[in-house]
Amino acid sequence: MDKRKIVIDCFGCDSPEEVIRGAALAAEKYPGVELILTGEKKSIEDTLGREKSFPRIRIADAAEVIGNEESPVNAVRRKKDSSLVAALRILKEEEDACAMISAGSTGAVLCGAVMLLGRCEGVERPALASLLPADNGGFVCLADCGANADCRPEQLAAFARHASAYVESLGAKTPRVGLLSVGTEEGKGNALVKETFPLLKESGLHFIGNVEAKSALSGEVDVIVSDGFSGNVLLKSMEGTAKSVLKRLAAALKKHAPEGSGGFIGAAFADVMKTLDFNAQGAAVLLGVKKTVLKAHGSAVAETIVSCVRQILAMQAGGFDKFLTQRGKDE
Repeated sequence: MDKRKIVIDCFGCDSPEEVIRGAALAAEKYPGVELILTGEKKSIEDTLGREKSFPRIRIADAAEVIGNEESPVNAVRRKKDSSLVAALRILKEEEDACAMISAGSTGAVLCGAVMLLGRCEGVERPALASLLPADNGGFVCLADCGANADCRPEQLAAFARHASAYVESLGAKTPRVGLLSVGTEEGKGNALVKETFPLLKESGLHFIGNVEAKSALSGEVDVIVSDGFSGNVLLKSMEGTAKSVLKRLAAALKKHAPEGSGGFIGAAFADVMKTLDFNAQGAAVLLGVKKTVLKAHGSAVAETIVSCVRQILAMQAGGFDKFLTQRGKDE
């Protein structure tokens, strides 16, 4: 069965209106997809515009919202009528629903997905996997990028298998896997890295060894494996550094660029900005739960949602479920 029904949790983020507008844009851009929007019905209808018909958008009314300041486990248990819980429930119960998108509380999305969807067979802890733009024009998948601060070696090995399945579904052949460490030599790293290294070496994956943070975007590897604490630090460090460098570069160009070169410089600058814009990259994927869950940035805008729908369709077209099932057999 071709599953092209996607559920979108519209609330719990910085701007629900942007998420709803993004759903409308995605419905127009991808006519073969049905979208189910969860949240306060009147707010969703008002944002969509009552005068405009969206035959492939269904609204599931949910009055409650889970906030970032709440305990994720308690909130998921107590707020049965929240937009997030409603979205997960629909994803679980409707067989032809293939994926869910949420820009809400990361903790609540993780807890809710595990509690309501369940983990895949053999998965102890799901991981968040994020695609980062590589220098060679491709991407590198970072897993875990924030779901599990403390991990055991066996869990990192599982992250590597699931992330490899993910990038295979996006077209990478025999993904190269690297282990995040403070040096490329086999003996470098903390106890976790040193104990994980031999597991990856014997995993059957295309493991090329340790990779340093400075080489994360070089394109040397397709997958970087890390515990969620180190992965999240790496991710946010790169985001902050990119913003700082671009700001300094813009100031320097403004000061030193020759007269009349503004158009050329502006076009080049815009090209670089596109590759670093998280709104155009889609969202992190929660690997290891029974259906596809995408966690978008809390400040997601309309373009983010369109990118997420495109990302889900690419994963489907590439046979993500098939690759994940195969990796599960390898565990």
